Amino acid sequence: METAITIHNLLFTFMGLFHEKYLLRLRQESQELNFRPGFKKNHMKILNTLYQNDRITLTEIGKMLDIEKGSLTTLIDQLEKEDFVLRLNDPLDRRKSLICLSQHGREEMDRITYFCVAKVDELLLSFSSEEIQQFITSLQNVVGFMKKLDD
Repeated sequence: METAITIHNLLFTFMGLFHEKYLLRLRQESQELNFRPGFKKNHMKILNTLYQNDRITLTEIGKMLDIEKGSLTTLIDQLEKEDFVLRLNDPLDRRKSLICLSQHGREEMDRITYFCVAKVDELLLSFSSEEIQQFITSLQNVVGFMKKLDD
């Protein structure tokens, strides 16, 4: 039980620090990108998820981001209207749609990712190469561990 408490506390500590030290900074500095002013945080989370995963269902996006289906549908509709995403028929199940980035969406995400990578590069300037490598290894371990957890 003590191990579970430690893991629980570390996960929530990491989540808070990730939002404060990384995502909040990116959002504050993202005016430089001249990105869509009406877009919300969840729009960007969806676009990032689609950038990492080629074609996925609304249900999969909802699970990954903890967004209710009704809200998610509205967000996807808005992204589709702005030509950031496409809805495709699922060849394995006609009742389902697959969501993916449009060409325009991919180009915008390439631009945003380049901006984010440059900001990460700035954040890493005060760390040694050993610290950076240790951090990368730790993140790889965390991601690998999380992928092994049961759904």
